[in-house]
Amino acid sequence: MSFSLPARTLSYFFLKPLLVRILLCCAVLTALLEILALLEEASTILSRHLGISGLLHFSLLHLPTLITEIMPLSVMIGSLLTLLPMTLSSEISVIHAAGLSTLGMYKHILPAPLLIGVITMVIQFWVVPPCEQALNIWWNITATQVNDQDAFPNVWFRQGGNISHIGKVSAGGYTLSDITIYQRRPSDGILLRTEHFPALQATKNGWQAAPNALEISIDSTQTKGRLKNYSGPIPLSATPRQIINMTVANAAYTPSQIWSVLVGESPASLPVSNYLMSFFLGLFLPLQMAVMVLITLPVTYIPPRAGLRNPLPVYVMGAGLGIVILQGMISALGNAGSLPVLLAVCSGQVIAILLSLTWILRMEEK
Repeated sequence: MSFSLPARTLSYFFLKPLLVRILLCCAVLTALLEILALLEEASTILSRHLGISGLLHFSLLHLPTLITEIMPLSVMIGSLLTLLPMTLSSEISVIHAAGLSTLGMYKHILPAPLLIGVITMVIQFWVVPPCEQALNIWWNITATQVNDQDAFPNVWFRQGGNISHIGKVSAGGYTLSDITIYQRRPSDGILLRTEHFPALQATKNGWQAAPNALEISIDSTQTKGRLKNYSGPIPLSATPRQIINMTVANAAYTPSQIWSVLVGESPASLPVSNYLMSFFLGLFLPLQMAVMVLITLPVTYIPPRAGLRNPLPVYVMGAGLGIVILQGMISALGNAGSLPVLLAVCSGQVIAILLSLTWILRMEEK
């Protein structure tokens, strides 16, 4: 004999404890990562005489990045901590006896990871980029104030057909040193001329050059060049904020900033595949959260009398961590352009779905 439970009752039964445990796991793991980040950077922050306020400033601006990075693992652990006690207390057995299958139960659980995924996607696209960009500017400005030469980055980037190199970026991107701009012919990329500026300073009217700027003009045979003083307009349209963002290896960008790079309106220091991967990885976050919950469903087949002696939770945890690592490796191939972007984004999730469904079906046969 079986009977159907009200859908709203089942959803409330699963969603409330699941959301609470996911958020609790996220808070604990984020706090641990924040402490590790502070231990790594505390000596530098204190050596710049920024004190406790500097530590708090760094922590607050770095917090959204840590939340988005740890959320998939938090969803998996939170799901495990929710389903395992329910299984051991025979609550899942009662639900199965009422006629609800494992996949039917997953339908009632699914709104929680999807909601978490959408919130994480919003944070990834519209909270992390301004926080990380503000942190990069603050870090560069404080390095300038104490003349920390090791903290002044250099950067190569492209805009249009030109390639530029900046030897040192300081004062939050408003002061540049040792700038070389290689102007190329758009049709075939042949080098036409090179401008070198000892220093540039950003003002309200654009970039202002220090004296002694030079230009090398290449003749049509590409075998000779002519050196002369340069007195024309500064052929650099990148803003200080754009330049400071490009000094960071894995800078975060909003969708509008990514689109601006893809259409050539903004400078870029990375291959196009990196920007596409950044966008699609954020877009697929709800799917990733749903998959992390799906991986934990095999624990619902643990016999209640077996208790915690059953090794299945350990296997589930190992499978989840393995999927996270595998997705990271595949994403690296996508960033390098070795794999198509959509294939690199979806491969790990597809493998996890197939693994989980196969695992669940095998457990059903037993």
